[in-house]
Amino acid sequence: MNHIPILAILDALDIGVFILDADGYYLYVNQAHRDIARKPKEFFAGMSIQQLKEDGYLSCSVWEKVVQTRKPVSSVLKITDKANNRCYDALTVGWPYFDVQGTLQYILYTQETLPHLNNRLQKGMMNKATMLVDSVDAPSVAPVGIIAESPQMKQLMALLSIVSKTDASVLVSGPSGSGKEVVGRHIHRTSQRSKKPFVALNCAAIPESLMESELFGYERGAFTGAAPQGKVGLLEAANGGTLFLDEINSMPLSLQAKLLRVLETQQVTRVGAVTAKKIDFRLICTSNEDLHLLISEKRFRADLLYRINVISIVIPPLQERREDIIPLALHYLQHYCQKYSCIKVFTDRILNEMKALDWPGNVRELKNFVERMIVTSPMSEWLIETIPPAFLGEASEPSKAEWQTAQQVPPPNFRQDAGFSFSSYMEACERKLLEQALQELHSPAAVAKALKLDLSNVYRKMKKYHLGRKA
Repeated sequence: MNHIPILAILDALDIGVFILDADGYYLYVNQAHRDIARKPKEFFAGMSIQQLKEDGYLSCSVWEKVVQTRKPVSSVLKITDKANNRCYDALTVGWPYFDVQGTLQYILYTQETLPHLNNRLQKGMMNKATMLVDSVDAPSVAPVGIIAESPQMKQLMALLSIVSKTDASVLVSGPSGSGKEVVGRHIHRTSQRSKKPFVALNCAAIPESLMESELFGYERGAFTGAAPQGKVGLLEAANGGTLFLDEINSMPLSLQAKLLRVLETQQVTRVGAVTAKKIDFRLICTSNEDLHLLISEKRFRADLLYRINVISIVIPPLQERREDIIPLALHYLQHYCQKYSCIKVFTDRILNEMKALDWPGNVRELKNFVERMIVTSPMSEWLIETIPPAFLGEASEPSKAEWQTAQQVPPPNFRQDAGFSFSSYMEACERKLLEQALQELHSPAAVAKALKLDLSNVYRKMKKYHLGRKA
């Protein structure tokens, strides 16, 4: 046994290991612990627990409790590293070692962050169920990253790697909640403009009367209520960087013409100004509606579409890329466990149930679903084995009320109704659904929640169908 390289083995572990003497001074620190602490080996030379407390790194320590009780102690410690501007929780366990006389000599510690522990538990549960973990490892990407396990998303990522190196305008389309802004930010982050501003505007969230001043800015005294110093518009703020226009399908026609002029001349004129300013930005737009259909309905300019649609990126709905569901669920599990400082694990049964659901709200719905599962489960339980029945119905199929509402619209007579079209019939169904929802729920906010729509989308549809606000 003497030939076994104990320290080399400890250094190979992916769990932090360190040894203190009876006075709380560091004697040994393995590589994993140095990685957790983001400190070089020299940092721990001559360092003590008392010094770490004086420096604000620790508010309390396991060492003191082990010395006091002379027994193994485990605790989740909050570690504040001011030098690296980070604060994190770590499960720390200390075991005392005594000599033959019973005198405390050393304390052996293990330490790992809660996300790391949660990741190991999840992999263990998946291995227990003999799942293929090679392709569904809990992702280690940042919350703003893109998870791509399905063939469709891998193909999309390959396209993004090419597109991001150019300055071409990009139109990202896809259903609501599919991650269009995540794709837009990824393009900016991997482009040559990554060090410059990323300026985002949701065209559906700003009233038409304010959108022009938000985009173009204004000079002092341009209108009643204008700020005395004027205002820089988002077009100017994005100079050198990327302008991200979310839901450009909601932009009024009058502003579409002005935006087209800016794109053609690369100049912007503030409201109330007489001179234009030269600007340079990359444009990324998103739409959750078919812009070609909007053009046929005279709601979108064809010339603007040709200008913004140099590169077309289409994100498929989540139900068409089911290979991404489990990796996304594990990613958000790790993210929210870290946010709420808890340890939770999904069983393979739950993961398979998630994969079988349709997720009409796409990634946004899955993300909220995982968060709700975590915050509603008892804090004392780390294993989540079942999904409450009330949760399952929301992601599977339309409710009975929705089907009944759709059936209230009379079926068309294809032979006699010369004015019939698919779009007009679907609009009639949509109008009837909104009308009934407003009558029963009384507020647009409640309707948006029930129908799983953005509130701005509800207001826009109310205006489209002249429903008014039901009190």
